[in-house]
Amino acid sequence: MLTRALPSWGQEDAKLSAGQDGVPAAAWRTGGAVAGPVAFGCRLCAARRTGTAVRVVRYAPRWQRVCVRHGRWQLDADADQPLEHLDLRAVPEVTGAQRRWAGVARRAVRAGVDPERVFALAHAVVARWWEQALHWEREAVWPRRLHQVSGGNAGGDLERWRIVGRDAVVFPEVVAVADALLDPAMAELV
Repeated sequence: MLTRALPSWGQEDAKLSAGQDGVPAAAWRTGGAVAGPVAFGCRLCAARRTGTAVRVVRYAPRWQRVCVRHGRWQLDADADQPLEHLDLRAVPEVTGAQRRWAGVARRAVRAGVDPERVFALAHAVVARWWEQALHWEREAVWPRRLHQVSGGNAGGDLERWRIVGRDAVVFPEVVAVADALLDPAMAELV
């Protein structure tokens, strides 16, 4: 039961200082390094299930960050920032991309490709575009999304919001690129 709830439970990792008898006093395991990325969970979903609105942390890869029910992008829990989520209600294309990702992942499996690898490649490509897009004069989609996920004012602290909001803002394009990479003609070109 604990192994399912805490994937890092059975993993070996660095031991902390040993006591008098040579037995380690504790084992230090960073869950994100052992079991994958750590993100906040949706407080509204937690409250619905438990009756209490509490902070929830879960292992969640980047392709599982959207709470479709409540329209929230769950942020990294190990980042040093106060936000747990970004509001996606004004950007339904991000929630739609979450729904489309399931089909892309199934296509990857049918094609004999690990969905995680397809996502990682697509994410790397789109993240590179994101870095270049700051200098694209005609780019209108990402600035609009960034403004919306920042609560309506990304301009006050643009650099911070570019870091915090990037994965949510570019998620629809990441899913589209991942889908394109699975196209046999595109795979041949790549």
